[in-house]
Amino acid sequence: MRTEPRGVEKAARVRRPAHPGPGRPRPFAARVAGVPPDRFPPGFGAGVRLFNAGAFFAAHEAFEELLDVTEDNDCWECLVALIQVAVGYHKCVSGHPGAARMLGLGAAKLAPFPAVFRRVAVGRLRRRVADDLATLQAGGSLAAGIEASPPRIEMSREPARPAE
Repeated sequence: MRTEPRGVEKAARVRRPAHPGPGRPRPFAARVAGVPPDRFPPGFGAGVRLFNAGAFFAAHEAFEELLDVTEDNDCWECLVALIQVAVGYHKCVSGHPGAARMLGLGAAKLAPFPAVFRRVAVGRLRRRVADDLATLQAGGSLAAGIEASPPRIEMSREPARPAE
């Protein structure tokens, strides 16, 4: 019997759409995005609040809604990573199989990002995901750890500084 909404794993494996090519118009959402270069699009904060409140499934849905708006910029890969991490933690707290796999996929997608990306403290989240993934791979459980110290997406007030 399925106990989670259909498409959770499918949604977390979303692939970046191909660019339409030179001379062909981009999808409407990509043309109107207008997102400042140091921010995520409107609605991102709601996903962060849901994630930080432990509502991982709802957070994944909130992040997923932003994919069309960001499909032609560097936010897209980060959002996919956050979706996979949120689904991984949802599976942990819900007792569903596949948590380690989803956290691993999310960790791999977070790896290329700088410590702070568009004001998100990616480095801190990356370390937490790596620690939790190691616990799961060693046969441990995250249930008590998530309850005592839930994972968080932290925001930086300052934009990332270029490497010197």
